[in-house]
Amino acid sequence: MISQTLNIVAPIFFTLVLGYWAGRAKRFDSNQVAGINELVLDYAVPAALFAGAVRTSRVALLEQGPLFLSLLISIAGTYAIGFAVGRLVFRHDLTAATLQAIAVAYAAGPFIGPAVLRGVYGPSSAVAVALIAIVLNVFILPATLVLLNISRSGPTNKAVGSVFVTALTNALKAPVVWAPLFAIALVLVGVPVSPIVTSTLGLIGAAASGAALFVAGAAIAAHKVRLNTETFTSIALKMLAQPALYFALAMLFRMIQPYANEGFLLTLLPSGPIALQLAVRYKAYVSEAGSTLALTTIALIVTLPIGIYLIGAR
Repeated sequence: MISQTLNIVAPIFFTLVLGYWAGRAKRFDSNQVAGINELVLDYAVPAALFAGAVRTSRVALLEQGPLFLSLLISIAGTYAIGFAVGRLVFRHDLTAATLQAIAVAYAAGPFIGPAVLRGVYGPSSAVAVALIAIVLNVFILPATLVLLNISRSGPTNKAVGSVFVTALTNALKAPVVWAPLFAIALVLVGVPVSPIVTSTLGLIGAAASGAALFVAGAAIAAHKVRLNTETFTSIALKMLAQPALYFALAMLFRMIQPYANEGFLLTLLPSGPIALQLAVRYKAYVSEAGSTLALTTIALIVTLPIGIYLIGAR
């Protein structure tokens, strides 16, 4: 098990540390890091999500309702708790509270989920990865972009509904949102997508995981990692509360194997780099998001072996 865990975790840490070293060595300035960040968010990740989603069979998607609901409720529940904690406990404004919410809720499933699950369950785990990508990028990310756009608009004379519609429209324009939505719609309708399309998108999509972790490491290097009550609260919500909530839902829905265990491992993953990327884009909560990303990734050294042991013992 130790060797299996190292094979999964070592590439993640190497890429993150490499980006951190590049940032500390000033190999990339802030504009270059921002440029790589835009490459990841607007090109590489959308291409990877589209190519992965259209390879999922319609039957597999429709059969995994319990897995989808368990992921959706556990992740959305963690998001709501994180947002409430940010607003009520740490007294953040709307922007910072929203970024804290996505930092504790957005698991790194679309980025490192394939590497983790393939090492345990093989290629069949693509369904679970596709479902968590749908939850995160069709529900959680649009909600986050709506709240951030509302926050950015500031005081306005427009009705709340009008502001919400405008923000939602802007959110849906983001490639990382509409690309997986479009892919899932094609799968559900039964429209075949040529392998030429998926292989073409796969080339840029292959850069998503590595580039996302690299730029996250570079961004972390630019900001001091904070060890305080807020950071530890975020870590507890992401690495303990989210997997526990998912596990309870999986038991409640009597989910079949191996899908129940695959979803459990996905919720055990650290905070995804997208929270830090959004923080950099909106120039808020950057140090806190970077700290959450860095420390939940370190916590993976402990939580992943424990998670693999627990599901192996069942």
